[in-house]
Amino acid sequence: MGMIEISDLSVLRGSNKVLDGFSLTVNEGEVVCLAGENGCGKSTVIEAAAGLISLENGTSRISGQLIRDSEGRRGRTKFGLCLQDDCVMGDELVGERIMDAAEFNFDVSAFLDDWNLKHRTHDRIAVLSGGQRRKVAVMSGIIPALVSKEPVAVLLDEPDSGLDSNSIEHLSQCLRNLAAGGHAILIASHEPKIIDSADRVVYFPFDEEKNTPPAGKFEQVKTISQRKPMVGHRLNLRTLSGFANNGIAGLLTLGAMIALFDAPNLDGRTQLGFIMAPALAAGLCGNPINRLLMENRSHAWWITKSGILPNSIFHSLILYILLTLLSSITTDYTDMTVILVGGILGIFTEITMAIMTQATLRLSRPNAVIIKLLTPILILPWAIVVDNLAT
Repeated sequence: MGMIEISDLSVLRGSNKVLDGFSLTVNEGEVVCLAGENGCGKSTVIEAAAGLISLENGTSRISGQLIRDSEGRRGRTKFGLCLQDDCVMGDELVGERIMDAAEFNFDVSAFLDDWNLKHRTHDRIAVLSGGQRRKVAVMSGIIPALVSKEPVAVLLDEPDSGLDSNSIEHLSQCLRNLAAGGHAILIASHEPKIIDSADRVVYFPFDEEKNTPPAGKFEQVKTISQRKPMVGHRLNLRTLSGFANNGIAGLLTLGAMIALFDAPNLDGRTQLGFIMAPALAAGLCGNPINRLLMENRSHAWWITKSGILPNSIFHSLILYILLTLLSSITTDYTDMTVILVGGILGIFTEITMAIMTQATLRLSRPNAVIIKLLTPILILPWAIVVDNLAT
């Protein structure tokens, strides 16, 4: 069995069957290039191998682990990935993103220097040019293999798109170096230099040709320590998206209620409903990091890393507790149990909204899906909590 194993793959794009019974194996130490005209199915093969699209038939396995099959079963393992979309968020820092992709802390400056990006180490990706942003996406795809002691699969979808000639030359050499380290690379490309660096070339519709590329030399990147997966919290602190998206909604709700009600004279269920409402309104705004993940299709890259997308749930809990405390103070009734329950209610609402959003992210037009019309049902848990606290 190869390191990348695609078996009897059939995939629909809309009503068009792009792949029908396609199979491919990529072994350790091998570079396989998918070549052909636009729309022939190269990107579909890469995304199916990564488990990002539904399969009508067949299975995808990487390093012996089932990634996805036609029955919807899914799994995850470590591999490198670069899609046609750059899959980077503008508020990530260049060096930070590379280390997050590696899942290790290491001296990233030397690696960036090889790609002429050392001077951009601490810059936000949003200020980079298109070519520089593409370099970051490519480096994010190959770094998991460069830091690994064991062979790792690497999936690259037209990584040369937007790169200058020197960078393409460097990338082709990197592919040979990775193969020398025993890593398996599946790459889609039109670029002759990339095609020439492959051991095998699959020309759609499925003619195969063998090459004799030069041998490379693999040098593992030395790591310092395991990297903590706190991406969402770092981004939340940098952008204040949690306050801007959720906090403002909660404060506006509190302000409107203060204008409408005589808060200090409320009692019973009305008082508790008043106290809990800002956290509910803030939670209905969902996971603030989801908005950032929509940029450049970043969510697709992150979902291959973990079933839980980057989030700032601990920051959100603090925010909802503070909103509940503030609304409690306006009623002259402060109870720590009520304040804590308000924070938990806000988190529950945010997570529910995040699940709804993530269920639609893989669709071609996620914002057009009417699933968000179900959000008013979240008033029910709020009403139950208020009723139980009142009794």
